[in-house]
Amino acid sequence: MKEKLKSFGVPLLIMLLLIGALFIHQLLEVKKQPQPDWSRSVPLGFTSEERPQAFFNDDTLFLTDNGKVHGLKFDEQLNLQEDSAVNTKITRGNPFWTDGSVFIQKKSDRLVATENNKDTVITQEVDGISTGKERVYYWSKNELFSLNTADLSYNKIHTFPKDIMEIYQGDNGSAIVQVHQNDANAVLQYMDENEQIVGDPFASVKISTNQHIDGLTYGVKDDKMTILYNEQMRAQGALSYKILKLQSPLQEIGTKTLKPETLSFLNVDSGEKLQGPRSAKLVTIEGKPSVLFTSEGHKASDQNSVRVYLAPLEDESQLDAKTIGTTKHYSYLPFQLNSNSIAWLDYGGDTYELFGASKDPTMISASVELNKRSVKEAVNNTVMMIFSSVITILISFYWVLPSLFLLIVLYMIKPNIFEKDGINWVEYASILIFLIMPLTFMGKALNGYFYFAAPEYLTFTGSGYVGVTVISLLTALIWKFGRNPDWGTFGGVFYFMGVYILLYVSSFGPYVFNLF
Repeated sequence: MKEKLKSFGVPLLIMLLLIGALFIHQLLEVKKQPQPDWSRSVPLGFTSEERPQAFFNDDTLFLTDNGKVHGLKFDEQLNLQEDSAVNTKITRGNPFWTDGSVFIQKKSDRLVATENNKDTVITQEVDGISTGKERVYYWSKNELFSLNTADLSYNKIHTFPKDIMEIYQGDNGSAIVQVHQNDANAVLQYMDENEQIVGDPFASVKISTNQHIDGLTYGVKDDKMTILYNEQMRAQGALSYKILKLQSPLQEIGTKTLKPETLSFLNVDSGEKLQGPRSAKLVTIEGKPSVLFTSEGHKASDQNSVRVYLAPLEDESQLDAKTIGTTKHYSYLPFQLNSNSIAWLDYGGDTYELFGASKDPTMISASVELNKRSVKEAVNNTVMMIFSSVITILISFYWVLPSLFLLIVLYMIKPNIFEKDGINWVEYASILIFLIMPLTFMGKALNGYFYFAAPEYLTFTGSGYVGVTVISLLTALIWKFGRNPDWGTFGGVFYFMGVYILLYVSSFGPYVFNLF
């Protein structure tokens, strides 16, 4: 028993210490802010089993939830101040407008106002509706109408050559109208804040099944209009996304056709380009125009997640983006809550939950405190990263093959070598050959993900070579004192290799492969 403890207890104890270090690192990670001036993501007190539809009006966020509409109000620290729920069914997939008591929405082909669960039909033969803080537009085929939310009166604004497909409203009462052109394309036309169509169509967008526009946002600053729109593409069953930009002096809108420019985003934290950017929203954070969007995550546990990012808006095709959200699942519908706070919905597979992040100092301090939720996240991350070490064990199997081949060949041609007492030259030679093999794996192990996910004590310059050297010396020390003389050459070599691989996968292994 004492011999077994001496041989296996020490390496197992070291492995447990390394796993403990991994857990501590994950605890520190779940406390880490996404950026120094942003809080961690905090739950805002709303969950729903169905995908909510959202409307923001007069500092109140309205979210649908299984036959109810919740009106949520938050303070500057994103504390929930009010949650008023109204029993009103909103048609799924259609936008709505509300002031908290009256709900305007499209039901079938009718435009209705609902109050106290009683519907008042405003008009019929409605194809679509667009809602903003100040105005409600609806359309019937190629005819565009404006609705007065106070008295429910409406008036016709414009008749387009072809059917209207969508209307995207700006903050100043203006709008961009998407008009059908053919089966593959639609055109965009600008309508100013006086509800006047300005000039001719200024851009063409894709609308086919395999490539189509999926949301648009725009803003005007210094008499220059910037338009961002999302495009969704499908090829061989796989979805991909991109964000395109249109830009023009405001006075030139409608005088010429603008060519879109595809935007790319560089994650300044990882140094890698973000894949599949989508859900773009032009926002102004502390007076600075920025692009709020979602994209695939780059952190540990981000393999299948979509995170929230923020990029300062520049006159460049590549923008520097920073991670703002720290939620781990599928983030969508990002929007601005106030001058220094954002919010979004996070889908974890069975429920949707509202999260937020803020630049408020009080909010930042509160968000980095450990709680049950963050400890659970650290435990889950640790377990998953231990499983990723199993992949490293499987990959490292080829390290033993040259030494094993040497042992088998020598055992076949010179078996008497193995009959000598003590440690012979064959054992030393096999160990030396084995120690060369991890160096062949260095390039794959120390990849971009490793340097992004691993703690600082493993990512300094030359850490890979220093690490394998330390592991080699530590393994040699354990092998010297833990090797049983009765094991023979084969047993001694495999004991050394087993201890080495155990230490390697416990230290470097969790950060080599991303299984999240």
